[in-house]
Amino acid sequence: MRSERVRPLLVAASLAIAGAAWGQVGKLPADAVDGFHAALKRKDTAGALSHLDRALVVFEFGTTDPTVEAYALSHLPGDMDMAAIADWTLQARRVGGSGNERWVLSTYRISGKRPDGKAIDQVMLETAIVRRVGESFRIVHLHWSSDKNDFQSWAQTKQRPAP
Repeated sequence: MRSERVRPLLVAASLAIAGAAWGQVGKLPADAVDGFHAALKRKDTAGALSHLDRALVVFEFGTTDPTVEAYALSHLPGDMDMAAIADWTLQARRVGGSGNERWVLSTYRISGKRPDGKAIDQVMLETAIVRRVGESFRIVHLHWSSDKNDFQSWAQTKQRPAP
């Protein structure tokens, strides 16, 4: 029960720290995506959140996080765990859009080993919509899908229930 009260406070603190760093994100649409992935790999919560827009919506393996707070409480910890044990190699990328709204379509080859020792070898498709905020871009929408159903099932077991 106590941890249920502490988690939202930790997320609020992380969002406040990320807010201070929001002016430091990349100036190109793909910089926001690459910076986000780098922060996940480092297990840097504030760094990851600094690349996300306050209006973020995430579609991940058939579920939705309708707010940045929901994502921070449910999927973000598991995404950081996954990024820490796997290598995401960019295979292809297209960037488009105009004005303040852009899109970044990326295909990654993911390799590594799950904690249970099972090999990870899959293709991950990512759609990111980014929005210009001042001189930089932040991610307003992420959509991930995988070519492996067993990976999607395993990833869903790693999600934390939303508060």
